[in-house]
Amino acid sequence: MIKEYINSKDNKKYYEVKNEYLGKNVYTGKEKRISKKGFRTKREAQNYIVKAKNEFLNGSNFLRSENITFGDVYKLWEEQHKTQVKESSYHTIKTILDKRILPVFKELKIINIKLPYCQNFINEVSKTYKKGYVTLIKGTIVQILDYAVKMEIIPTNYMKLTKVPKKIEEKKKNYYTKKELLQFLKIVKENYSSETYVAFRILAFTGIRLGELRALTWKDINFKKKTLTISKNMMNIGSKSKISTTKTKSSERIIFLDDETIKELKSYRELDNFISINNGIFIKNSRHYFNGMLLRIYRDFPKLKQITPHGFRHTHATLLFESDLSAKEIQNRLGHKDITTTLNTYTHITDEKSKETTEKFYKFMSI
Repeated sequence: MIKEYINSKDNKKYYEVKNEYLGKNVYTGKEKRISKKGFRTKREAQNYIVKAKNEFLNGSNFLRSENITFGDVYKLWEEQHKTQVKESSYHTIKTILDKRILPVFKELKIINIKLPYCQNFINEVSKTYKKGYVTLIKGTIVQILDYAVKMEIIPTNYMKLTKVPKKIEEKKKNYYTKKELLQFLKIVKENYSSETYVAFRILAFTGIRLGELRALTWKDINFKKKTLTISKNMMNIGSKSKISTTKTKSSERIIFLDDETIKELKSYRELDNFISINNGIFIKNSRHYFNGMLLRIYRDFPKLKQITPHGFRHTHATLLFESDLSAKEIQNRLGHKDITTTLNTYTHITDEKSKETTEKFYKFMSI
């Protein structure tokens, strides 16, 4: 804005540039404005504004929207994002970015990332990866482009408008029935180490997460009260393991153990070759060890139904539902933040229970 004013010292007319907007610093998000007095003519003031805008637009703190790449925005977004999430979550997203997103998007001019390109990308990755993983890839790109919209670099986040294709596929049940679980545990007990058997029994009979199992110490077990305290988690950061807090505050919990599991834990602790009760319960506690051990069992006994380590948590929840425990009790035992998570995760069981309830009610009402 250019304004006319009278200088009180010489009583002459001058022009001033007041609060003129130059642009926004793409790195800080702050607006740059200028003000200056003392121009003898309006043309001088206008020339000053033009010169200031050119200097700002060509300066090191400003990038023209048409020159900004996805990689430029990613760097800015990353600085903010990594301070707001847990280290393990950041590492997971960083891996997805490095392997799946940046090789495709990094050099693209951000103003050229339109809906057709975004939808084509989602369609292509959907041919290779499962819907949940594709949704995670999409969600990460959405966050970065949302940041670009917030910084007024682009007007629209087109990735938000894409649809993840639905796949017609047979959904593999990643859990055991009661009969399948007992068969698995019998084979493990008879053919593998006590450590291996105890580990998989705890997973199946408590429903704890693999990271929670790996972090267990003997101090977490109260043999007198027959309880297991979950207060920490072991996560992987690259090739290293690190003890952290549990996934959520609600994941901190005390689980009661059955007599047989207590008995097996006592026997395992009393082994002659046990190092120290102050160490972790499982000497071999890497994620790769448990995954590898499970693969070895399935290789040795190919007729066994195959599930993932997390499948033992699903198995526990499934059997809890089948034993007629309430959803609230199951939520507390699994350490879910809210009951919606429990119900949504195990809808295949709750649907069956609803059907069973209907049949029982109909039978009761039948004359």
